[in-house]
Amino acid sequence: MRSRLFALVTAMCTITLVLFGFGGAAEAAYSPMADRWSGDSVTIGFFGNMSASGAFQDVPQRFAIADYIEDLNARGGLLGKKVKFVWYDAGRDALTESVTAVNKMVQQDKVVGIVGPGGSRYALPVISLCNDSKTPCITIGATNAKVTVNEDTGKVNPYMFRVSFIDPYQGSALANYAYKDLGFKKIATIAAVDDLYAQGLLQYFVDEYKRLGGEITTSLSYQSTDVEFRSQLSAIADSGATALFAPATEYKYAAFIAKQAEQLGLEFTYLFPEAVYSRELLENAGPQIEGAYVSIPMDENDPRFDDFNKAFDAKHKSSGYKANMYAYYAMDGVMLLEWAIKKANSFDGEAIKNALETAKGVPLFTEPSFTIEPETHNPHNKTVSIMRVEKGQYKLVATFKPGD
Repeated sequence: MRSRLFALVTAMCTITLVLFGFGGAAEAAYSPMADRWSGDSVTIGFFGNMSASGAFQDVPQRFAIADYIEDLNARGGLLGKKVKFVWYDAGRDALTESVTAVNKMVQQDKVVGIVGPGGSRYALPVISLCNDSKTPCITIGATNAKVTVNEDTGKVNPYMFRVSFIDPYQGSALANYAYKDLGFKKIATIAAVDDLYAQGLLQYFVDEYKRLGGEITTSLSYQSTDVEFRSQLSAIADSGATALFAPATEYKYAAFIAKQAEQLGLEFTYLFPEAVYSRELLENAGPQIEGAYVSIPMDENDPRFDDFNKAFDAKHKSSGYKANMYAYYAMDGVMLLEWAIKKANSFDGEAIKNALETAKGVPLFTEPSFTIEPETHNPHNKTVSIMRVEKGQYKLVATFKPGD
């Protein structure tokens, strides 16, 4: 199913790229690179979900990048030029609107780099656009391994980078914690069948869990448009599972599942990925997910984020959004792009790409010593933190590193 789904999405991406005039060999269609920095300013772009369900992740990212660029300009800009910021909403249709957004950023706005998007479903359709136009793209929450490495060839996508961990390690960390630390020898799973993030993370979790000796009692699915999960939850209970792994892409799915399980009189220990982590989940389903475990990249309760949180929340109070880990990711991304441009001493896309590949020990917002693996364009030894919901709050209970 996973391979057929990926093939379908790949075919759709190809059709979309042709419609928008971008193909695998469309490099000649782009304006000269020097046009991007010929004036007294340069532009950095961002795109993601600004309006649809799940905007709690990407809107704070946009705010964080805009705030940082404002501060950057107050400090003199980049290589003597003022920095402009453009962003586009791709929330209604990730596949087509992501392509449209990057098309505009490259052709119209002439960006020297992209910070974002925050999700894999937005990043996957634009890989060839960034590669062909030589536009460095630092994804800030796209955890699908295919974003930076071509699954078929094993070669790195030259202009795609990330500051987040990847799903293979996140899935493995959750499986190990469930089996070894929590002692669950049987687990059921439920995931959106039409979402690449959910299906990819599901496979990594299941593979590792079975390798450890665990049993998957049942694997059920739903469509991303679904809001009703009672029949699946009843079947999961009938399978004998008391623990449920649900790689949901937004907190609303976790809330629906937990609330409907309670209505049925069912109790499960839930395991969720970072995509559901938010204050909104606690506000919507705090009692129902008490005792649940969530994998995330960093602990928002860490005191080192206090000053940033206070300043961010005060500045954006009227928006209804508060600082969160997604904003922290964005800070890492924009700071990494700034470092690469200064390291390259150039706005040329290839020069920036080359600098990013040499990133080693770079101080970022969440990482005091950030290193890129040149062969994968992934962060080296990125931490996965496991949080437990206790008394309506997230509490750090474990951390994992690939090198441990």
